[in-house]
Amino acid sequence: MQPHRRSSDTRAPTQDDYKQRLRLRRFLLASAFSVLYLAILVIFYSHGKLDGTTLVEACALVLAIMTAFLAAFRSGANLRFADPSLTAPQFLAAVFTMLFVVYRAPDTRLAFSAFFFVALMFGMLRSSSTQLAGLGLVSLASFGLIIWFRFAIDGDLQVARLDMLQLIVIATTFPWLLFIGGRIKRLQRNLHEASIKLEDIEERARHDDLTGVYNRRALMAAMEDSKRQSDESREPLSICVIDLDLFKRYNDEFDHLTGDQVLRQFAQAAGEGLRSTDIFGRYGGEEFVQVMPRTTLAGAMLDADRLCARIRSLDLPMTRSVGALTVSIGVAQYRPGEAILQTFARADEALYKAKQRGRNRVES
Repeated sequence: MQPHRRSSDTRAPTQDDYKQRLRLRRFLLASAFSVLYLAILVIFYSHGKLDGTTLVEACALVLAIMTAFLAAFRSGANLRFADPSLTAPQFLAAVFTMLFVVYRAPDTRLAFSAFFFVALMFGMLRSSSTQLAGLGLVSLASFGLIIWFRFAIDGDLQVARLDMLQLIVIATTFPWLLFIGGRIKRLQRNLHEASIKLEDIEERARHDDLTGVYNRRALMAAMEDSKRQSDESREPLSICVIDLDLFKRYNDEFDHLTGDQVLRQFAQAAGEGLRSTDIFGRYGGEEFVQVMPRTTLAGAMLDADRLCARIRSLDLPMTRSVGALTVSIGVAQYRPGEAILQTFARADEALYKAKQRGRNRVES
């Protein structure tokens, strides 16, 4: 179904715009987890496991990082990088912030473990398994350096043992998370490919095999959708029912393949005159339907007259011995509140009237 035309001063969003909005939404979701991490730190502070200075510094650091990334996404500066999602910088910024807190307050190592794996899951959205493994190893190595550096300064063996136990647990769990993440990404890729195939099958099911235009099923859906839009916008809607005059003669005097060729060439010629908002399809046999949103009866009649003239002037080799190809068209405008099939029935009655009055004409 064709989309409605937009006004000239409104730019339609592009695929790049959509991707940038998606990146921004992902960043905002990651920012929500950063805020949640700060809330957890407040709990540690309330239990005396974190000093007030470190809490304030952690809040300032998180705010500064969030502001910097938000500015990059808003300004489009992220598009200059190979990965516009800035996955690695966001991941490392989160991890190093948490490691700063762990260094200053060792008791927060429990929160580090949980949120480290959350950060890894966000990284899975855009990073390959190899890239994620590299980021994880950098994080674990940094944690190990902090353990060594702090022990070198204060010599607290008990804290160092707890830190090393924490590091061993994370290092042992990390490869399994990568393995599961890889399986999930493969499943997502397979689902995406299957979705594309299903969409292609569904789209083909909406088109007539012979002419390539919409089929009866798609036309009925288009008429119902156009009716709903007309009711909502209070804009006019018209329907044209089009029939090829004396079509049986092509099958009788030539063969069915010739008749098929006439149908294809008619559909192509009719399609060339469509507006971007029109929906055109084959209702059955040699009967076609044109759904015309935002169009009054008078406008639809004019358009139908132009179609009649265009078809009449077609130079088809098989018509030279039997006369020019012509069409009869019945037109009706939707009346608010009626069923769309009633509008279609009135257009079909108008088509019958055109046939009775000599064909090659438009009636309403």
